[in-house]
Amino acid sequence: MREDRFNELNGIISDNLKLLNKEVSSAVERRFAQLYERAALIAQDGALLESDERCDEFRAMFNVEQIPAKASEAAKRYLAAYYDTQLLSDKLAVCKFLAERIDWNIDSILNKDVEPDEHDVNGSDADKPSVKIAYLKNVYADMAFRRFSEVLESPSVDYVSDFAAVCEEVYYGRADMCILPLDSSRDAKLISFCRLIDKYELKIILSCDVVSPDGGVTTRYALLQKSAALPNRRMIEKCNSIFFEFNFVPDQTSSLSEVLTAAEGCGLKLYKIDAIPLTYSDSEFSYDVIFSCGDGNVDAFALYMMLSVPQYDMLGIYPHMESEA
Repeated sequence: MREDRFNELNGIISDNLKLLNKEVSSAVERRFAQLYERAALIAQDGALLESDERCDEFRAMFNVEQIPAKASEAAKRYLAAYYDTQLLSDKLAVCKFLAERIDWNIDSILNKDVEPDEHDVNGSDADKPSVKIAYLKNVYADMAFRRFSEVLESPSVDYVSDFAAVCEEVYYGRADMCILPLDSSRDAKLISFCRLIDKYELKIILSCDVVSPDGGVTTRYALLQKSAALPNRRMIEKCNSIFFEFNFVPDQTSSLSEVLTAAEGCGLKLYKIDAIPLTYSDSEFSYDVIFSCGDGNVDAFALYMMLSVPQYDMLGIYPHMESEA
């Protein structure tokens, strides 16, 4: 008898929830149409994407729903979580629509203040002059240079005396690219090199793994240049993975959990996160985040980060060459 009564009442609850779901579905369809119109408006105007205040302007476009004061505490917590999820979904929907509608690419948006470089590896593979690559000569950097040479047309070498000089060669235009180590299986993230990359505003365009002769340590090296660049055909054919790496500092408007959820919503897979102490504080951190792109919507996620995260710096969308067998 008790089981029959339980099943009867539970069935009534399920039927009520189904009716509510139908109401929600109808509302969501209408909401989706409005978000599409918002994306069309942004694409038509174009000023938001170029604005220095784009994060504030983009955030102001979305309503923050007010929770009814008379709701119970449990209901308030439920509604707060629901509205937060809805707000993120709205922003992602607009970014996905934008990525489909506007004539843009990651390189042109994020490098709008960088002069065009004839040695940029992005674009066609034909008729490109040889590039000059700066690095501090040692056996491991030589191995990295050899791997990178597999996808570049006869690069030349500029040997320098220290790692700061490596970056300066590119920063001042004396070399087109440079090679630096990023991390190792023994020492993890190499923070000092991360700081050099940040100081000289370099972007990763390719990475590779170099294994020590005894096989005990694997070091990841990066090929860097002044501007970000999408991988070209030769790079993609030679590489196993494509990574999207960026650095950001969480604040009241953008948390790590929100960024991870947004990436998942765009089909990107988390590869690695490193917490890096800010230079002026041992209690605050920036996060170096790497996603594996796979078949994810990279354009939409890049737009989301650019429009939603104020303290965000894209470090590169680049292929990765695994260690040689």
